[in-house]
Amino acid sequence: MKRLFRASAIALGLAAGLVFAEIGLRVFRVQPERYAPPRWLAWDGVKFREGDIWGGGLISGRGRIKRDSPFVDAGVVMGEYRPGVVFKVAYASNPRGYFDSENSVRMSVNSLGLRGEEVGAEKPPGMYRILGLGDSFAFGEGVKDDDTFLHRLQLRLNATPHQANNPTIQQSNNPPATRYEVLNAGVQGYNTRDEVVYLEHRWLALKPDLVLIVFYINDAYDDSAILNNGQELGISSTQPLGMARYSYLWDLAQYRYTAYRNSKTVEAYYNQNYFADARKVLENPGTNKMDWTVCRAALERAVQLTDERKLKLGLVMFPDLYKLKGGYPFLEVHKLVRETCHRLGVPFLDLLDTFRGHDPKTLWVHPSDHHPNEKAHAMAEEAI
Repeated sequence: MKRLFRASAIALGLAAGLVFAEIGLRVFRVQPERYAPPRWLAWDGVKFREGDIWGGGLISGRGRIKRDSPFVDAGVVMGEYRPGVVFKVAYASNPRGYFDSENSVRMSVNSLGLRGEEVGAEKPPGMYRILGLGDSFAFGEGVKDDDTFLHRLQLRLNATPHQANNPTIQQSNNPPATRYEVLNAGVQGYNTRDEVVYLEHRWLALKPDLVLIVFYINDAYDDSAILNNGQELGISSTQPLGMARYSYLWDLAQYRYTAYRNSKTVEAYYNQNYFADARKVLENPGTNKMDWTVCRAALERAVQLTDERKLKLGLVMFPDLYKLKGGYPFLEVHKLVRETCHRLGVPFLDLLDTFRGHDPKTLWVHPSDHHPNEKAHAMAEEAI
């Protein structure tokens, strides 16, 4: 009888605790944050119209963000920005207070097809021109025009009176620079091959003194191989199922379990041979779809193009903003790119050294978008 009484008391206590927990969660409205995917909106001359950056009218209709590239035959299939386009990316929330009243960030492309303010095609006398090539990391998806690391670099260089002592400037064939101009030719979705095609056929006409290639790890792999959105990195956007539709407590438990399971799945995915032995897989892809051999050939072409014109060339590598405090799965990719740059004589900066030890969540644009945010761009600019 005592055992039954004790068991009943424990059961009642647990039930009461669960009831109080449920009441508390409801009173304070504690629910998992579920994030809808980012939305794209383009300015059509009257208003921002919603669509999709890769289609749905923004490619071919009014207010489109991109148009077909003239270099499709050279492999550029991701289109190019329509000159003068203004567009937004809008998020489900505004966790840092950085976005506007619609939880969005406005981004602009000038008449030359470059990110940001208007610049002249002709380089003014006394101007040292830096050209940044890259994908969405260089373009600065989810950050304002003035907060991209390339724009911040321009501001820093022009605010620092050190041109006379700068060996890069001293070795230039041009007269001593009095001003710096940093051009952002980053395009969402591009890989190194696309960037070098545009360097050769369009951007060299702008007469840069320094070409800076921004490399992200999916330039070595097929884009689909790198998981860089919230749900795939352990954030669950799954809607509540079963009892979770009626109970805050059950919903929270279900969400935490789903997020944990997702993170373990991703961890197992990145621990497979495909990434752990990256050099072997990338250099000998077999039937696997890889970008590395094409990327390496593009880097060799970039060296040839810049050497012929006696221009400077450098490469900055962004890490994936994942497991920066330990267990980062792409070290072999960084090593391979570093050694390739060394062989080609290209100065190399690895931003993994800059971001290592930081909580990745503090560097994301948004939990649903793991591109570098304004803090990460500032850190990148300072390192460069």
